[in-house]
Amino acid sequence: MTIRNLEIFAEVCRHMNMSKTAQTLLISQSSVSQAISSLEKEYNVLLFERLNHSLYLTKAGKDLLFLSQQVLNTIEQLEYRMTNTSHQTALNLGVCTTIGNSLIHPLLRTYRETYENSNIIVEMNNSKSLEKKLLTAKLDLAIMQKTKYSQYIKYIPFLEDELVIICWRDHPLAGKTINIRELKNEAFIAREKGSGTEIFLEQIFSDHNIALKKSWICNGIHSVIQAVYHKEGLAIISRFLVEKYISHHKLDKIEIENQKFTRQFDLAFHKDKIQDIHFRQFVDLCTSFNKEELIKLIQAEL
Repeated sequence: MTIRNLEIFAEVCRHMNMSKTAQTLLISQSSVSQAISSLEKEYNVLLFERLNHSLYLTKAGKDLLFLSQQVLNTIEQLEYRMTNTSHQTALNLGVCTTIGNSLIHPLLRTYRETYENSNIIVEMNNSKSLEKKLLTAKLDLAIMQKTKYSQYIKYIPFLEDELVIICWRDHPLAGKTINIRELKNEAFIAREKGSGTEIFLEQIFSDHNIALKKSWICNGIHSVIQAVYHKEGLAIISRFLVEKYISHHKLDKIEIENQKFTRQFDLAFHKDKIQDIHFRQFVDLCTSFNKEELIKLIQAEL
């Protein structure tokens, strides 16, 4: 096994195409095939299924992709640190948009006050995108909503969230408690594909056999709130993010009889993740808070 073979393998996984990989790396396609074949022979595994001229990662391939990304990232850090002694290893943290807009800033502030010389790089994205980056070692840790169970990811329960249906102030259903089927003629402001909130919204309507009508699709929470404010449709959103709008009488909410919409945010990381001191410190801090303490952090920020 050589570092070069791992680099070629990781690039093939990025493109899922031997020819594109060769073009990107400026090598021949036969060199790409030889590198993959060499890894498969060395470990006596099949890394890719080759079906209808397309590549699909096997379980062994997925394992090697994650571990090879860790090796390549470590080598990159090694080279950088050996040539720049002031460099400090960073924790690459992903947060879903709800956490990014409500909790991450007071959480980071507490972390930096507790641990000196802390260095965290934060990426805010939807839960599905964060999940993919955990699986390829592009993130060390994420705070997110589980979108689909993965055997490769370990989940630690972190915070329960309640979602509420919001509307503009003079909407006919504003402030009322209704049967969920009364929403069948209402248009909704939806989030982009891959958002945990969007997956939750679709699941609710599917569970009650109601057709979901979408009037807008937004890539961010603030654009959802603005669309509701301007009467483009209803939305389902974390109560953490809209309490101030409701208390300031800019928006209102609609209650559903005999039903609360709750979801779980988890600390998520690959089960084979090498856990350095920064990783453990951040996880220890997060798990030291109970639900009431986390809510106080959020409320102090809003």
